[in-house]
Amino acid sequence: MWKNAKGFTLVEVLGAMVVWMVIASLLLPGIVRLNQERKGFILEQQARFVLTLELDQIRLEANLVDGKTVNRNGTDYRLTLDEGSKPNILCVSYTDYRLLEQERCVYVYLP
Repeated sequence: MWKNAKGFTLVEVLGAMVVWMVIASLLLPGIVRLNQERKGFILEQQARFVLTLELDQIRLEANLVDGKTVNRNGTDYRLTLDEGSKPNILCVSYTDYRLLEQERCVYVYLP
């Protein structure tokens, strides 16, 4: 009766599922890490963009603002200005995807 039946047996289907699950378990951590690094890269780009906007505003208005906070896409970027050094240093700090405090700084030359 089963001699002419075409298809897969239950053992073959389970074997194929096991193979696919092993492959998925090997690839999934790499995909998750790649996605987290992409998010970190986007946060760094936004921090640099906030720095560039603030530098342009400082150069246009020639006034230095300290302690300003900018919120972009749910992330707070804190701008601080160190006027004790020559030239002045403008820094933006934010919390990255690993919940570590990151900081990017640039020199500010006033006209």
